[in-house]
Amino acid sequence: MKPRRLVFLVALFLWAVDGGAQPLDSRFESLGVPVRVGGLMGCIVGPNGRGGEALYFNFNQTAGKLFLVQVDPDTGDARQFETPEGPGAWGFIAGPDEKIYLGTWDGGLVLRFDPRQPEKQIEVVGKPSKTETYIWNYAAGRDGKLYGSTYPQAKLVSYDPQTGALADHGRMHPTEMYARSVAAGPNGKIYVGVGTAKGDLVVFDPATKQHRSLMPAGLEGAKGWSTVTVSLRSDGNVYAEFGPNLLRLDDEVATPVKTAPGKPAMKLRDGREVTAFGRGTFSLRDPKTGKSIDRTFKYAGIGDMIFVVGNGPGGNIYGSTALPMEIFRHDPRTQRNEHLGGMPGGEVYSLLEREGKLYLCYYGGSVMNLYDPAGRPWKYGPEADSNPVTFGGVGDGHLRPRAMIYGPDGMIYVGSEPPYGQLGGAMAVWDPRVNKTVENYRHLVKNQGIVSLAWEPKSGLIFGGSANWGGGGTRPVEKEAKFFAFDPKTKTKVFETALAPGAKSYPATLAVDGLVYTTAGSELFIFDPATRRVVKTLPLPGAQVEISLGRHPGGKLVGFAGGTVYVLDPATREITLRDKAPVAIRCGFALTDDSVYFGSGVTLWRYRLPAMAK
Repeated sequence: MKPRRLVFLVALFLWAVDGGAQPLDSRFESLGVPVRVGGLMGCIVGPNGRGGEALYFNFNQTAGKLFLVQVDPDTGDARQFETPEGPGAWGFIAGPDEKIYLGTWDGGLVLRFDPRQPEKQIEVVGKPSKTETYIWNYAAGRDGKLYGSTYPQAKLVSYDPQTGALADHGRMHPTEMYARSVAAGPNGKIYVGVGTAKGDLVVFDPATKQHRSLMPAGLEGAKGWSTVTVSLRSDGNVYAEFGPNLLRLDDEVATPVKTAPGKPAMKLRDGREVTAFGRGTFSLRDPKTGKSIDRTFKYAGIGDMIFVVGNGPGGNIYGSTALPMEIFRHDPRTQRNEHLGGMPGGEVYSLLEREGKLYLCYYGGSVMNLYDPAGRPWKYGPEADSNPVTFGGVGDGHLRPRAMIYGPDGMIYVGSEPPYGQLGGAMAVWDPRVNKTVENYRHLVKNQGIVSLAWEPKSGLIFGGSANWGGGGTRPVEKEAKFFAFDPKTKTKVFETALAPGAKSYPATLAVDGLVYTTAGSELFIFDPATRRVVKTLPLPGAQVEISLGRHPGGKLVGFAGGTVYVLDPATREITLRDKAPVAIRCGFALTDDSVYFGSGVTLWRYRLPAMAK
C-alpha cells in the first residue's frame, strides 16, 4: 500500500472514532489583507537632523508595530522608521533635545527617535510607571522635562532628556482611571485633565512634587463624558474645558471665561502653516502670499486589524478594521477583496443587511449608517447624496453597539455597552422605514451593557445577554452578567437570570426552532422559552467569540470558540465537528452555504464547511 493512502486511511479512522473532532484535511484558507492604510495618530513639525525641518506622521498598526514617517515638506520625500515595541502611540511630541518622542498605548512606554541618528530607528527609552499601559499625551515643561498623562490609574509621569531619568508622580485622582490630557503653563506648573466618571482638574508643581484639584464647586460636565480637557492656547495660557464650562488657568486659580483663543497653528520656521494632513497627504499655506499647496507622500503598512466580519448584500462578505475604521468587501465568487472607504469612528461593531443595503453601526456613540452597494461611490456623510449616509447615534446609553438583529415587524434591535464613565447600557428599537430610533430602553439590565440579542418568534420575545462591565473608567458593581427576555408587545423585561453563575458576559445568542442558544465562557446553554429552563448545557472547545454563532441554511449551528470552528446539530443537541484553526480567530461572523468567515489580525480567513444538509 502506498504511504499516502495509508496516511489517509489512518486519518479517516481517527476522525471517525473521535466523533468528527479531527478534520480530514485543512479547510482553512487565507483570503489576504483587505486594508493597508495604517492608522494615523497625528502629525507634528520637528527637526530633520540636518539643520532643517520635517513633518512627522505617527501611524499605528493594531495587529503589528507602529511606525514613524519623516516627510520633507518641500518635496514630499518620505523615510519610514520602525519600532521594536508598541502597536500605537497617542503621546507624540518634539522634545527640547530635538528628538521625537512617542508614548505607547500598549505597555505605557516612552519611545524616542533621533533624527541625527536615523539608523537607530525608534528606540525604547523605558516604562515610567509599572502600573500604566497608556501614555495619552505629552507636554514639555519649563524644566526641560516631558510630562505624560496616563491610564489606568490616572497618573502623571515624566522623562528628563538631559539625565535620562523616568519618574512616576503618582495618581492625580484617587479613583479615576483616565488622565486624558496634560498641558504646561507659562509659570512652570503642569495641568492634568481627569475623567471619565468624575471629571477633575489637577495642577502639579514640579518644584514641590505636590498636586491638588483646581475644580470649582458646582460645575457639571457634558452628559456621557465627565472628563476635563486641558490645552495650551495661542495666547500662551492653559485653558480647561468641562462640558459647557471654559476656564482659564492662572497659576493655581481657575477663572471661568466665555471664550478662549484657538490652539497654536502647526507652523514651520518660515511661517508656513500645516492646514491639513492625512494618510499620505498634507497641505501647506504661506500666510505671506495666501497660497496653499497640497503634497503627497508614500509609506508601507502591514495591514489594518479586522474588527468585525458580517454577511452583506449580493452574497458578499463585509468587514470593518479598527483604528482606523475602514470598510471592506470580499466577493466569494471572485475571491477579490475591495477596500471601500472610511468612516470617522473607531470601528464598526455590528452589521445588518436590508433590501440590498447594509446597516453599519459603529463606536463611539452607536452611530447608525446605511450603505448602498448599487448607489453612488463611497462618500460618507449626513447629506442625502452621501453613501454611506449617517443618521447619528441611536440613543442614550449607547456607546459600543455589540448586537444588532431584526425583531417583530421588521424593526431593528440594537444592544450596546454604556458610555465612558457610566454604568448601564441600552437597547434601542430602530425603524428602518424612517431610519430613526422609535424606542430606547436604558438600564434594561441594571448597571450592565447589552452584548447579544436574538428574536424567538414562537414566544414573540427578544432574548439577550448582558456584560457586567460599564463604560471606560468605571468598575463593575454587579457580580455577574444576566440572560434576559424582553416582550416587544408589553415593552417590558419579563425574565432575567444568571445561567452561568459568575459569568462576565453572554457574548453570543441565537434562536432556532423554538429554542434559544446562548453562551457564557466556554459553555453553551440550550434554553426552552416555554418552560424557561435550560434543557442542556454543552462544553465548548474554549471561550466563545463575540457574536459568532449562526444558523447554516442546512439547519445546523456554526460557531467560533477557543480558536476552533464548531458545528452543533439541533436534532441531536450535540457538537458534531470541532476544527482547530491554524491562526487565532479574533472576530467573526459571516456564514454562507459553503463557508464561514473570520478575521485574524489583518487577514481575512474562510473555513470551508463540510456538507451540512438537513
